[in-house]
Amino acid sequence: MIIRDGDWSLFSYDHQTGRSVWCKDDGNERVFRIDTPVDNLVRENEFTRNATSGNRMGDWVKIASIPLNHAHEQNLVRAHTEGDDKFVKRWLNDGDNRAWRSFEGQI
Repeated sequence: MIIRDGDWSLFSYDHQTGRSVWCKDDGNERVFRIDTPVDNLVRENEFTRNATSGNRMGDWVKIASIPLNHAHEQNLVRAHTEGDDKFVKRWLNDGDNRAWRSFEGQI
């Protein structure tokens, strides 16, 4: 049985993480798409953010949980590797990225 999502066919599925790999063949090349569910991570970040509300930021405070593939797509890994703390801080402080924050406040 082949599971489809439009033109995409399910290539592999990890029952533990919910991560699925899809592929499609356009005649010239085979293209892969990886879907990783993040709903639980977003809920966990929100719970932690609410539970630590009002706490002071200090050393060894976890401020974010970001899926690795998203961190790469957003150039966070590269910026961190190159020591570009300004880029990382700006990205983390941006309200559009609040779902990944597990601690409130400006960095």
